Amino acid sequence: MKKVISIFLSLLLLTGCTFVDINKSPTMDIINDVLSKKVQLYNNVFEGYKFYAPRGLKVIDKNKYNCKILSEDNVLYLYVDVVSYYYKAKNTFNVDKTKFLSEIINFDGNSGYIQVTEVNNKYFVELMYNYSKIESYIEKDSLNETVLNMTYILSSISYNDKVIETVIHEDALDLKEEKFDIFESKTEKSNFLQALEKYDNYDEVYVSEDQDILEYNEVE
Repeated sequence: MKKVISIFLSLLLLTGCTFVDINKSPTMDIINDVLSKKVQLYNNVFEGYKFYAPRGLKVIDKNKYNCKILSEDNVLYLYVDVVSYYYKAKNTFNVDKTKFLSEIINFDGNSGYIQVTEVNNKYFVELMYNYSKIESYIEKDSLNETVLNMTYILSSISYNDKVIETVIHEDALDLKEEKFDIFESKTEKSNFLQALEKYDNYDEVYVSEDQDILEYNEVE
């Protein structure tokens, strides 16, 4: 029998715990719930930034500001845009109502967006927030779980201003040549994969174990 995975997001409040069944929740509600928690955990530290990857996720490849994160059968592609962060670039994303989901995200002074495009009976998911972006090509039934993990990662990213200022000045030429735009949505999965082809040589990274706030309940 095929396993049905029920995943609950545990939202810890001062007055107790609230559980949200993400399989039945609107995708935007999941994003807003996670953002409202203001996650300050981290278990991955890289040059100029750090972030929290929920339990079950593993950074498998890294090249400067690009990471490949494995989540069961899905791969999440993370791009951290330190240039946009340094210059506090404005969100230029335009909502596309022809997509399965296309919405602007505004929370606590940070702007972003989510766009979900149906491609070959799957979803191409783009989530941008906090001057970083994650994209993934997934099965439709894993949309909310994927968005949950993406939101935790992006909302937890913390920047080291001193390191980034040094990087901006020392690597100005390399950063100027970078063509990937976090504010530009892709219409096809292949476009994003082509953009990542030049990041084939990744560094091996150590991923520490950390306590998570997700609860996984498997039902046969």
